[in-house]
Amino acid sequence: MATELKSDAWHRYMLYRSGEPYMSLEDEEKRNEAVEAGRTFTSLASADVWAKDAELVERVRAFLGGKVHWHERFAKSGTDLQVVRTLMGMVQSGSVVVIPEEPVRSGGIGKHASNGAVSFWGVENFDPPRYASVQERYQAQIAELQANETPWAEIQAMNDSINQKFMHAAVLADPLGTLPTFARAGWISKYGLPDLSTWNRAADMDGASDSDEGETPTPLSNALPFELGESTVSDDVIGIAARGVGEAQEAECFSQYEADLIECNAYSRMTRDPYTYVSCKQQAFNRYNQCRGY
Repeated sequence: MATELKSDAWHRYMLYRSGEPYMSLEDEEKRNEAVEAGRTFTSLASADVWAKDAELVERVRAFLGGKVHWHERFAKSGTDLQVVRTLMGMVQSGSVVVIPEEPVRSGGIGKHASNGAVSFWGVENFDPPRYASVQERYQAQIAELQANETPWAEIQAMNDSINQKFMHAAVLADPLGTLPTFARAGWISKYGLPDLSTWNRAADMDGASDSDEGETPTPLSNALPFELGESTVSDDVIGIAARGVGEAQEAECFSQYEADLIECNAYSRMTRDPYTYVSCKQQAFNRYNQCRGY
C-alpha cells in the first residue's frame, strides 16, 4: 500500500518502492512521466523545510521502516533532517518513486478541472503551473535572450561612434603624432577629421609674443613645381614584371599613397601654408614611385 508523502490542492504525492505496482491501468510512457514529475517535485523541495513538518517526517519514518527494511533502525534513530535527505536521495536514485495522484475530494476521487475553474487564494480561473524540465527552462531562457538581444548593426554603430570620438580627441591633442597612425589604419577616411583650423593659433600667438617680428610664410612661387607623371596602366604586365613589382604590391603602394595624401591635407589645414601641402604631396608621390620600383 502506498504512503502519502505530501499533498496540495492538485495532487497527492504517494511513495512507492520501485518494485511495487503503481498506475497499473496506464501505459509505460505515462508511468515514466509520473515518475519524472515526482522526482522533479522532490528535487525542487527544501530538505530543511520538510524536516520541520512533523507529520511529513513521521510518514517518511513509517515508509522507510516498513518498506525499506535495512533502514528500519535508522528510521527510528535518525534525525528529522537525515531521514528527509535519505528519502530524497532514494527518490533521485530511483529506488523509491513519488507518484502524483489525484486528491481525494468530497464525493469520491475526482479529477482536477481542466478548464481552470479553480479558486486559489481568492484568484479565479487559476491553473497550477506545469513542471518544466531543465531542457525546457534552458530553451526558454535562450529564446528570451535572443528576443532581447541587441542587433549587430546597432552594436557596430555604437562602436563606430566610440571610435570616432576617440580618434577626434586624440588628433586634437596631438595631430602630428597621431595622424599617420590613424591614416594607415583607414580611420581618417572612415570617420573624417575634426576641425583643425584653430589648432595652431595658440602656438602662433606664443611664437609672436616671443619674437619682435613674425615669420613670413614661404610664398607659393618658391615651391617646387609639381606635375603628375604618367601612371602605369593596370594591364601593362611587361612593365610591372620588368620592375620586379607584382600587382598586389602595386595596389599596396597606391593605398599607402592615398593615406599619405590624407595626411598632407590634414597638415595643410593645420598650417594654412600652401607650400606645406605642395611639398608634402611631392614627397608622397616620390615615395609612391619608389615603392613601385621607379
